[in-house]
Amino acid sequence: MARFARLWLRTFFQVLWARWRRGPLRPTWSLMLETTVTYLRSDFMELATWPIPEARTTLEGRPLPRDATSRVERTVVADGPLRGEWIRSAAASEPVAGVVLYLHGGSFLFGSPRTHADTLARLALATDRPVLAPEYRLAPEHPYPAQLEDALAALAGLEAMGVPRARIVVAGESAGANLALALALALRDRGEPQPAGLALISPWLDLTSSADSHRRNVAFDYGTAEILRAQARLFAGTLPLDDPRLSVGNADPAGIAPAFLQVGTAELLLDECRAWAEKARAAGVALTVDEPVDMPHAPPFFASVCPQGVAAIDAVAAFVRRRLASDGSNTKPER
Repeated sequence: MARFARLWLRTFFQVLWARWRRGPLRPTWSLMLETTVTYLRSDFMELATWPIPEARTTLEGRPLPRDATSRVERTVVADGPLRGEWIRSAAASEPVAGVVLYLHGGSFLFGSPRTHADTLARLALATDRPVLAPEYRLAPEHPYPAQLEDALAALAGLEAMGVPRARIVVAGESAGANLALALALALRDRGEPQPAGLALISPWLDLTSSADSHRRNVAFDYGTAEILRAQARLFAGTLPLDDPRLSVGNADPAGIAPAFLQVGTAELLLDECRAWAEKARAAGVALTVDEPVDMPHAPPFFASVCPQGVAAIDAVAAFVRRRLASDGSNTKPER
């Protein structure tokens, strides 16, 4: 907490001085949004030099907004294929009526239902559907394909408790969105039915981080291509980073569930997401694309500090509600 306070205060005054000299870094950025992005960049760069266990502990202890988490019920599941957390609003329907299976991000090295508690709570509140956030295994202790195995196990666990696959939307952000897409591709390759939909928030589709937006947007996002590649290698094990099992943007997307793709126009992953959207549409995927203007990586993360973040979580929730309200046969893009 002391480290967070020091870094946040230092960042706030740095941003205040910079905005006085040159105005906002992006035209739509408020002081709070710019401070938050700048803080996350400084935090990301520093933690990338730390031993992974120490960085995980620090991220687990980072303070989060409480306005959403205080309005949901969180239930920890400690054992079995559904190990993780259930998050429910007061008005949530029963799981058999529809569930969001949310796969958290964190470069496959970090993260948990606790680090993502704010986003999970907001999604549960905006959808009034139960959200299950699995605590999948992390690299480098557990490289690929441990994460995919755990995601498949969580899906099977939901079905074992009576939730039909057509009542499950698989969602995730960053590495978690990569995992959500990998899950859909694995189901397709096995000849199994798809879930009701895929909600892909800032998906990490190209682990080589070679797209031009990694250079063009580096000043507006939190992270660098070099650090992302180094983290990806810890997840990849012996596989090359461009292997389509890892860089799922390289895989043929034909036959996957209707998908929602959200990517901020100021983020590093913008170009790879746009390239995949073109590829998915050409392959016949029913795809809805949402590009929050000027937003950095994972726009819903910023729902507590700016209206653009609220709109981002609302857009994800609208897709979830539509897919779970349908009978599973509607494959047309929502807009």
